[in-house]
Amino acid sequence: MTNRHNYGSILFLLIFFVIGAGMMVWGGIVIRNASVSTAWPVTQGEITSSSVDISTDDDGTTYYADIKFKYVVNDRWITADVVNFGEYGSSNPNYAGDIVDKYPVGKVVNVYYNPEKVETAVLEPGLTWSSYFILIMGIIFIIVPTIIFSSMIRSSFSR
Repeated sequence: MTNRHNYGSILFLLIFFVIGAGMMVWGGIVIRNASVSTAWPVTQGEITSSSVDISTDDDGTTYYADIKFKYVVNDRWITADVVNFGEYGSSNPNYAGDIVDKYPVGKVVNVYYNPEKVETAVLEPGLTWSSYFILIMGIIFIIVPTIIFSSMIRSSFSR
């Protein structure tokens, strides 16, 4: 293996590793917000928009529930769009449709908001299995290049 090939591989692995670290940080924030959100203050809000968004690419079609709501904190109207922490799309259109059906436009809802950053709010507080998704993906993005890099080091010393 040439040095140029090694440098390219190492750069690729480093980029993969950095992306994984970023995903772990983001995943940690999602998990932290989800876990503390059950203790956040609650205010009344209203659903202002509720629809299914569809994204199609080479991997197939993904359906997302696009729910927007407004609420008042300290005499200020705020708009948010997080149903729960860890909310992602699905290849099953019923998944997004069920959420949209649960939150029709005009429905009055409880909104849990972060008292330190009132723009961060959620309709369904607490952890869900999907709250861990980004963190797990970040861990995988760190483990894979670490294993490959370790293998590259071992093979270079065994020559």
